[in-house]
Amino acid sequence: MGKRMCREADMKKKNLHAASVSKAKSGMKTQQKSMTIVIYLGRDIKEYAKKSDEIIKRAIREGKIQCDHCFQPMSRHSSYARGIREARRKITITVVWCRECEVWHALLPDFLLPRKHYSGNEIESVIIDSASTPVSQIETEASESTVRRWANQIGDNIRKAVGILKYLFGRLGQAVSEVAIDAGHGYSELEQLLEMAPSNIKYSGNKLGLANLWLGTNEAGAYI
Repeated sequence: MGKRMCREADMKKKNLHAASVSKAKSGMKTQQKSMTIVIYLGRDIKEYAKKSDEIIKRAIREGKIQCDHCFQPMSRHSSYARGIREARRKITITVVWCRECEVWHALLPDFLLPRKHYSGNEIESVIIDSASTPVSQIETEASESTVRRWANQIGDNIRKAVGILKYLFGRLGQAVSEVAIDAGHGYSELEQLLEMAPSNIKYSGNKLGLANLWLGTNEAGAYI
């Protein structure tokens, strides 16, 4: 009788452990349900409206849009509207689906930044001006508190991106000489680094977007 009770107790412990592991995995999946893939989908809003659908169709057909987790080709799933505040426009963002990992990925054009309501061009302009102009004097439709947040948050993301890109370019055969880069304002360092990229890739003209395109080729992702 005692042995049977011990076995039952052991089984209960195992079941509780399995349940907690399952719950943890479920929590991880929930956190990773929606992700972002930054790709080139046109130079601006106008070209995006004309060409993005065909670019996406071709990329999916050729298996070029892959899951960040398992690197399997993804399929088209749905879409949603995203506003660009200073342009007073909305564009349609395509969402793709990974059957293997059961996660969605939003395909974001490189002229936008993840989780930002203004365009990458507007934010980039503010970041450049912040190197020499007081925040209160920067010309932008964004509020002063938003500009300060960009200067801190985007500035920090740029510094992280520079470190990742140096490693990535080196891994791709383009060693980056620290001497060749004038250390100073983070954006300036990023701009110099992107000029040393191992190859040219098509992008909208926004350097933050170009950095994100390169960061997307790295397993860590870590977009600006």
